[in-house]
Amino acid sequence: MKKYLIILSIALAAASCRTGDVFDQPPYSLDTTTKMAGEIVGGAPNYFGHIKSDTVTNLAQGVSLLDLSYLNRNGYAVRLCLYKVVLGTATLGVALPGDDLKADRPSVMAGKLNNEIMVLGAINGDAQASDKAPAGIVYKNGTAVKSTFSDGKGGFIATLKDGTAVIAGQSDYSLYRTSIFNAVGTRERILKDGYPVPEDKAEAKARTFVAVSEDGMTVWLGVVDGVYFYYSNGISCTDLATVLKAAGAWNASLMNSGDVTTLVRRDDLGASLFPVVNSPSSNGTEKESVNALAIIEN
Repeated sequence: MKKYLIILSIALAAASCRTGDVFDQPPYSLDTTTKMAGEIVGGAPNYFGHIKSDTVTNLAQGVSLLDLSYLNRNGYAVRLCLYKVVLGTATLGVALPGDDLKADRPSVMAGKLNNEIMVLGAINGDAQASDKAPAGIVYKNGTAVKSTFSDGKGGFIATLKDGTAVIAGQSDYSLYRTSIFNAVGTRERILKDGYPVPEDKAEAKARTFVAVSEDGMTVWLGVVDGVYFYYSNGISCTDLATVLKAAGAWNASLMNSGDVTTLVRRDDLGASLFPVVNSPSSNGTEKESVNALAIIEN
């Protein structure tokens, strides 16, 4: 009899820890603390499952950096780092490794460009072709460093001489060629004229990406980390397009992604002027890139 009383006591204690017949669950919420995150989450509610944290750092007038950690709709952890740049007070510049175009780390290239003009942050740029040169075009301050594409993939992101930005494919290059001021090559298009571009196989990976508003006056540069299960599991192209459209983008493309995915920001008080903000999937080690797309203060 005593044995059955003990069992009954345990059962009653367990029942007292739940509401009805459902055990207590973590307090999942889509609440955000920043306006920038709120607009993105509100515009893509079917993608986000729970917001863990969101912070925004204002680097200069018109330049903000969102750091957003969350669970997606399937319960996987994801970390997004996203620059928003309103063109006018700031613009995009091209950071290069050197005259020989050999690859270097984005933080180093940002530092070199900073010797010429005030750099606020940067992401890794284009992929590398078989000859070790950038796969796409490269323009810096109106001069064509590389005016051809090494493969039939991808397109380019450019700031034009009228101060606007554009993301376009290789077939549109002739339309913009004489108007380009700064440009680097891009990889797959993921958002075109406000619509996600269908992907052959949806895979969540580390991504580096760029996006432009319909009027060409706002650009977004960012990364989503991958590989580490409890930290960040990457994102598919379709989901990323959904997130960027919610942010306000009209066109978007991937840059070189995977292990090379890197985002740096200016830190005048740190040990490094351009520390890496994200955690690259190459064991957290910053890898080399053929160029970098930088945010520069006008």
